[in-house]
Amino acid sequence: SSAEGWKQQGSEAYRRKDWKEAARCYSEALSLCRPEDDLAVTCLNNRAACHAQLKEHAAVVEDSSKVIDRQPANMKALLRRMVAYDALGKSAESLEDAGSVLTMEPKNPHALQVVAKKRKSLTKNANDNVRRVAPTQLLCAFLFTEDRPLHAYACLRSLRKHLKGAKIDVYVFWQASERACIHSYQLLQTLPETSKLPNGSVSWIDVSNGQLFPAFSRTVNRLSVEGKQHVLLLSDTALFHTDVDVSVACRVLSERREAFTVRLDLNPRIDYFPEASLLASAPSLKCFAGDEQVLLWTRSYDKSKQAYESVPREVGWDSILDWTATVVRAEHMQHFFSALIPPMNTCKELDDKAADWLSRRQRMKQSEISHRSACYQTPLLVTMDPGTFGDAAAADRALRWHLLTSHGVDGSSGPDAPSKLATQVGWKLQECMAYFKGVEASSPPEACLDGLLEPEAYRPHYLTSARVAPAPPKCALPKQLSAPAPVVSWLVPVRNAEFFIVDCFRSIEAQTGIGAGCYEVVFVEDSSDDSTLSILRRLADEHPHVQLVENEGQRGVAASICEGWRHCHGDFVARLDADDEAEPERLVKQLRYMEQHPSISVLGGRVRTFWTEQRKCTIDRISEKADGRVVVSAWREFYGNQTSRMREQFTLRKQGPHVMVEDSSAEYAGCRVVGVGGHSLAMDLENWKSALRDVECGLGEVLLERRDALEPPVGSRALHPLAVRAALLFEDAVAGTTAMLRRGHFPGEACPFAREETEGHWAWLGLEPDRHVANMADPLVRARRHEGSRTQRQATGIYESSCAAILHALKKTYRIQADMHDAAALLNFRGPRTPEQGEKLLEALLKVSNSLFSQYVRPGAGEHGGDFWQDFVRGREAAIERGVLALRARFKVLHEEAGRVITNGGLAKTASFAHAAPVVG
Repeated sequence: SSAEGWKQQGSEAYRRKDWKEAARCYSEALSLCRPEDDLAVTCLNNRAACHAQLKEHAAVVEDSSKVIDRQPANMKALLRRMVAYDALGKSAESLEDAGSVLTMEPKNPHALQVVAKKRKSLTKNANDNVRRVAPTQLLCAFLFTEDRPLHAYACLRSLRKHLKGAKIDVYVFWQASERACIHSYQLLQTLPETSKLPNGSVSWIDVSNGQLFPAFSRTVNRLSVEGKQHVLLLSDTALFHTDVDVSVACRVLSERREAFTVRLDLNPRIDYFPEASLLASAPSLKCFAGDEQVLLWTRSYDKSKQAYESVPREVGWDSILDWTATVVRAEHMQHFFSALIPPMNTCKELDDKAADWLSRRQRMKQSEISHRSACYQTPLLVTMDPGTFGDAAAADRALRWHLLTSHGVDGSSGPDAPSKLATQVGWKLQECMAYFKGVEASSPPEACLDGLLEPEAYRPHYLTSARVAPAPPKCALPKQLSAPAPVVSWLVPVRNAEFFIVDCFRSIEAQTGIGAGCYEVVFVEDSSDDSTLSILRRLADEHPHVQLVENEGQRGVAASICEGWRHCHGDFVARLDADDEAEPERLVKQLRYMEQHPSISVLGGRVRTFWTEQRKCTIDRISEKADGRVVVSAWREFYGNQTSRMREQFTLRKQGPHVMVEDSSAEYAGCRVVGVGGHSLAMDLENWKSALRDVECGLGEVLLERRDALEPPVGSRALHPLAVRAALLFEDAVAGTTAMLRRGHFPGEACPFAREETEGHWAWLGLEPDRHVANMADPLVRARRHEGSRTQRQATGIYESSCAAILHALKKTYRIQADMHDAAALLNFRGPRTPEQGEKLLEALLKVSNSLFSQYVRPGAGEHGGDFWQDFVRGREAAIERGVLALRARFKVLHEEAGRVITNGGLAKTASFAHAAPVVG
């Protein structure tokens, strides 16, 4: 036969799907024709298709390459070789072919489909490789210390232990006026723990006698030459207690040009800044797309002032450049420090002049100073007031005592310890002994060094300020969690939650850091219309720590909570809505906070919301596979803008406690099966396959649930108890589903919740004066949003109930005459309707502020010393007063705006009338 004949036989075998015979025929044809003939190219291309069907990827690459050598624009050969390269694990070659396809025919539908699919898989593989081989980041750290060798020693120890992910070169700019401190700094330059890093270096630079600015300028100017793009500005008061991947901070500054700095001293918990006497919680925080552990926010500043005008320094969350622990771009350091005018002999002078210059540049219309900053989501460090360790001489003696005992120079490690230390640091033995002269191991310093030298002790604590006391506070759970009586009672009102309640219960059972028997679960079933009651009865039968309270008829959420309260036996009551899920560490975090602050009666937190919605389909037929999968052919029901049914095919597989949809269209991607034939699978998951068989041929509906990803945490910005007490006049500042209540603060069986639509808002506003409410900044609950949620169904009633709660508090607690219109103006800072109403409410808010100040902030001399005042007020009086008055100032802005709108509207109306009907003499 001729070459053409063998080609025809090969095409017939290909149509019969006899791939091997087709490949043999094409090979015979190739043996009878010349390599440069077009027929040879066609046969090579067809044989490559046969090899592709046979998964012979190396042969596909060989044949396709021969075709591409003759015809570089052959689309089929490029696509086949791209797929083969990917199957062989040659990602670079495959991506090169993908680029060629898109370059030549960017609108080819088949090419786009294949390339998009392969590009997705190749990107995933590339990302996995990137995660396995982390890039090396270069970071330069500037540590400033003045007459504080003890703090510099502690800071370098913590930095050496906890900073990861980058090669760090530390430059220590030190200056000392005390002779003893000079000797200590010289010793630290030779100690192994302060003279080198496992992945980096330490350079000590003496900047005494006015050499700070020249030495600092020379070091900054070398950054670009050495290829270092980021700088960590560090104070010697900073002590890292948690491992931090600083490469993430560098990546934020590299990828997000609008982020000016990354502050390591801030996290969402921080709301108190003692240096500025400021009580201010975190502004609106957004997650960094490249890594969720980093948050970004927009700083506020006085936009009414021009750049040439002097303004108070921005502090707290609005600070442009903080020297405690901040990562900044090297180019910005070089730019703005080149504009500073010496002399600057101390770090404080350098900081003040830099802050003033940056503030002015920020207020310019065209400025290189962006208005965003970033921080990590978790606490990383603490700082300590150097004054707590005495003067420079006392702190230096404390350092010498620690080095004496830790290196065994006191004789505890043998007689050779002094000579070993002297050899190690390069000193003579006499010099080493002279350094420790007068220091006795039996005479420890008066200041506590535990927190300074072991800052990890602060890690489990909930700290609202980076500045801490030298002695770490005690942190423990209220009592042994294995005690017979429950420590916590979960109180969950339930109605029509057959698809949610099992997820809620599983989140309770998944709590970490606690043992069995430390809690009980009280479900209050409020006459559901679905199978919720049967699910709860089964949970109660299978779990001894579950109580089920059944209401006689529908009574509502508030009444159900009041009924369940009587059945709670724990020292604490944790609220949770039936359609929400508790975060795994919720109990441990709240119990530790309550133990640390015994004056707190109610503790709330933030929530992370997620959206769920349901899909319906009817099953035509199913096919069970040997690996446990079930392939389903189904009819998709009407949804959204659909006007007709659509046939779908997808795969179901059991994954843990759920039956998940796989290999489906976008409509069903990520869905799980929650009901079959009108019955919930929550408690009957083992029989899911038989349930599907029962509804084949359209005999019943299958209910699927789609669940979106968790959104960033949301909640009230009021965290401090007095900030919460003031904010309750403007909002329901505590998310009810996150609340934990100390049952001992509510005598007898009296439930603090009112039978109102906003039972929580009424409860918090109605607490006795010695009962306090606080918030945590941590997310404690995953709150579900869905079409049938109570928030949507009862929005009007909830709004009116909150207005009534505010009105009741104004009248009863603060003795202020008001009406529902006044309460509505305060709720959610809606603002006054008239200037007269605004003036009235401003006077009322001033009265409320003065009442809080006189009762809690600055009470009478005989009333100081209480647990609450000592814990939350002492030393923070000015900051709390400013924070409370800031709420009134915010409402005053609304009042002034309303006055301008009304005045301008009245003038416009008068002018219009005068133009339409002029006065005639």
